[in-house]
Amino acid sequence: MSATNASPASEVPAVITALYRQFGESSFVLQQTAEGMPTVWVGRDKILAVLKYLRDEHRPRYEMLLDVTAIDERVRVHREGQPASDFTVVYHPTSFSGNCDIRVKVALSMNDLNMPTSIHLWPSANWQEREVWDMFGITFTGHPNLSRILCPPTWKGHALRKDHPARATEMD
Repeated sequence: MSATNASPASEVPAVITALYRQFGESSFVLQQTAEGMPTVWVGRDKILAVLKYLRDEHRPRYEMLLDVTAIDERVRVHREGQPASDFTVVYHPTSFSGNCDIRVKVALSMNDLNMPTSIHLWPSANWQEREVWDMFGITFTGHPNLSRILCPPTWKGHALRKDHPARATEMD
């Protein structure tokens, strides 16, 4: 992945600079966001190392994984400067000691919807990864109990995929 340059008017946040120093600037794509939260895209092969670094080595430490979610990008527009992605897995580590957040994204293609589990880093990822699997069909390799958490066990498909009917009137 190649990094996009921050606009001249904006300064690269310290956490992003630290990630560049630790993993190399070419490991990330920096995304500018309207709300200003530091946001980077990283390859699936580096996600666990990045999350572990944020939790254990970066100062301030990111003690909590606030959320793991996903986005179905297949019909989305206005993605300039972002990696090609059918689905995106989004991690939100939070630092209580530093009162700061970071958003870390991983781009996935439709023919390879799997991620390594992050439960060994944050046990709270257990339910969050189950929800992502249930809603989007993204498999977390190494997860101990990847099973339905929101939809009934007999539900077919994944409810938040854009190919799933949005209304009961669209269903058979």
